[in-house]
Amino acid sequence: MKTTKNMLRIHLRSIRLCSGLAVLLLLGPLSANAKPTVQDFMSRPTVRDMELSPDGTHLAMVIETAGQRYVTVRDITKPDMPLVGNLSNEFIRPNFLYWGNDDRLLVALSVPYNMNRVMKDKARDAGFDINDYPTVSRMVALNKDMSDMVVLLEDERALRRNISLSRVTNFIPTDNDHVLIDAYRKERRTQFRVNINTGDATRVAVGGRRTYRFVNDDDGAPRYRFDYLRRSKAIVIYEFESEDKWKKVEKIYLIRDYLYAIDTTGLVALNGDNLVYRKINDETGYYELIMVDSDTGERESLVSLPDQDVRGVLFSSRTDGIVGYTTEEDYIRHHYFDADLQEIYDGMSKQMGSYNFSLKGYADDYGTALARSWGMDDPLSYHLWHQKKGELQFLAHAYMKLAESDLATQAFATYKARDGLSIRSYLLLPDNYVKGEPHPTIVLPHGGPHARSRVEFSTLAQFLATRGYVVIEPNFRGSSGYGRDFEEAGYQQWGGTMQDDLTDAVEFLVREGVADPERICIVGGSYGGYAALMGAIKTPELFQCAISMNGVTHLPDMLKYDMKELVDKEDWQEVLFDRVGHPDTDRDRLEANSPALHADRIQIPIMLIAGTEDQIVPYAQARRMRKALKKADVEFEFIRLENTGHNPLYYRKDVETVLPAIEQFLARALSVN
Repeated sequence: MKTTKNMLRIHLRSIRLCSGLAVLLLLGPLSANAKPTVQDFMSRPTVRDMELSPDGTHLAMVIETAGQRYVTVRDITKPDMPLVGNLSNEFIRPNFLYWGNDDRLLVALSVPYNMNRVMKDKARDAGFDINDYPTVSRMVALNKDMSDMVVLLEDERALRRNISLSRVTNFIPTDNDHVLIDAYRKERRTQFRVNINTGDATRVAVGGRRTYRFVNDDDGAPRYRFDYLRRSKAIVIYEFESEDKWKKVEKIYLIRDYLYAIDTTGLVALNGDNLVYRKINDETGYYELIMVDSDTGERESLVSLPDQDVRGVLFSSRTDGIVGYTTEEDYIRHHYFDADLQEIYDGMSKQMGSYNFSLKGYADDYGTALARSWGMDDPLSYHLWHQKKGELQFLAHAYMKLAESDLATQAFATYKARDGLSIRSYLLLPDNYVKGEPHPTIVLPHGGPHARSRVEFSTLAQFLATRGYVVIEPNFRGSSGYGRDFEEAGYQQWGGTMQDDLTDAVEFLVREGVADPERICIVGGSYGGYAALMGAIKTPELFQCAISMNGVTHLPDMLKYDMKELVDKEDWQEVLFDRVGHPDTDRDRLEANSPALHADRIQIPIMLIAGTEDQIVPYAQARRMRKALKKADVEFEFIRLENTGHNPLYYRKDVETVLPAIEQFLARALSVN
């Protein structure tokens, strides 16, 4: 790692200061242009990050324009928000920001692993693209006018093999000169107390091989650590006793979904000295917040709602202390324990419209707040709230290429399944949509299956809708977020009532005059890909085509694969057998609902898309389906994505392959110009 050492000491200090550079900040209302292209959907964000200083006087942001990134700081207390400082470099790219205190800014940077090679290639290659080179992530601290820069953790020799040294774990309210940063030392997550003026660090806690987070008190002392069991989808909580000694407190199953990784942030916090975590209430079936008394170890319910989940905890803007919680029906909403914070949030809510939004930061005196909003037709936007004026000021769209495009409009519908169960669904309506006029339609079931569709931007859904299709995303039974009874109604219903709910969605749209019954396709990934194939098998009269991306095709084989992957054997019943079925005792039902065993019943064109390195649904599942389709002489297309995992739209090279192929396949199958 000698190259990395030299790179940090020489090149990080050579970042250019550009005080006179004019970079656009406030982006006014945009007029829609033509439908977005594939390249538009792959475009990087114009605004990569934005942070409000603790005193509410300055706004820092990372902007990317013309292939280069800049850090800018503006004084928001003055008219036109004058520029205080800029930071840029041709090769070292800022990613995101933190305010260490009112005056010191922390900047996370992507630094080329081999700077000398990058500089040589730049000089001789006309097609040079800095994004093609591997990087490590490091952090610098500097004043808001971009002076007095230091590299954090630079002198910790044992950390130089870390790919990332740029995530602030926590701030310390009683010490504005230090922050907490995690790194891997001897293959274990380790926490350091780092001086933001000098860059020097002191080790404070050592975790285990599966540790993903520490929680600290207001003095920066470690209190708990959390280990994530990936396959079990569980968190094990440990209480701190000494630097490398911990006591097990609790094991929490996070989500009843064995196919998808999940976001483990926002699930555990501190309330004073007491631990707070999110867990399912056995009686209501909804997630609630449990508090553990630090002295007695007794557990009590801190927040429990009778008819909806507590989605997560809300942290203080600077600590691991809990200040509220989030809920989600159609939109994510925040609920604060502090009346003044809730007043800010409620004031913004009245002006935000039909979008999710969250407070990204707020001034210590609550006079100003920075918010992010997002929805099905907006990946991300930033807003500034002025409490005295009660005014919400739009700042910028994060993705300008998409903001300038003519995106589809979000809509909502609730329909009744054949047994009377209400199914909430989200729709995207193309720009040529006319009420009462049937349109070509895509049914897009989510993965999981015990996950859910949300009011959030989906590249695939928007791409399909901007090609002229109505897109419906049903939260069929088995989806999470609607209580235990609703979720458990989908247990062991692969190909059963969960599939019937998708059939009922189609029939609902046809009855309402929304869907053209002669031009409907079912498209999905993972469980959604499975459902697409089962739709072609069970209800061939409903669909004119089906597209499966990394879909499960043989249930008994899939279960055996997951049994090998689960670390804790006791999780087999909890995570697999109860939800899908037993590979031996339920084999007849599992085989009856395995698409690869019934390809001879398919009468419509099929597209299979699969990544060779998928660790969730192994590539063998797609290979088996391809063989079955070929044997049954079914019309199909097969796209093999080399070195690609479970998400076929993760890498740019795959997006460039997959989206045009889907567009062309649908146009042929549904006769859409």
